[in-house]
Amino acid sequence: TLVRWAAALGCWVAFIWGHSLIQGPQSSLESGMVVALLRPLFEALGVTDAGLMTLIVRKGAHFSEYAVLGVLACGLFHARLVERGRPPFPAAFLVALVPVLDECLQLLVPGRTGQPTDVLIDLAGLCCGALLGVIWRALRRRV
Repeated sequence: TLVRWAAALGCWVAFIWGHSLIQGPQSSLESGMVVALLRPLFEALGVTDAGLMTLIVRKGAHFSEYAVLGVLACGLFHARLVERGRPPFPAAFLVALVPVLDECLQLLVPGRTGQPTDVLIDLAGLCCGALLGVIWRALRRRV
């Protein structure tokens, strides 16, 4: 199981960083398509400003990408603890560096910027995903 969790986590980091390598105009087009898809929901909730919709979509993408990473990291850390008897702290530190490196990577891509606030959003998503992983594992033990 440890290898599967590690592979899944590695693939997800590659997915995140792959999206960070998309140039600014293409990234904006992707966000625009998601905004167009969600526009009826936004309007039903009273959000009519296109700029605010785009902001919510872009920051929501950050949070959700890293929430998935948090779930995968939780699975990896649990597998490491069970199979090797080692605590996950060094690995947890490395996973927490992923959003920092992600924003640094974006500094090298035309039309993209690295934002410290995005690192904070990413870390919040990572923590929420890890918490969901812990809760899921606890609920599975009870059943």
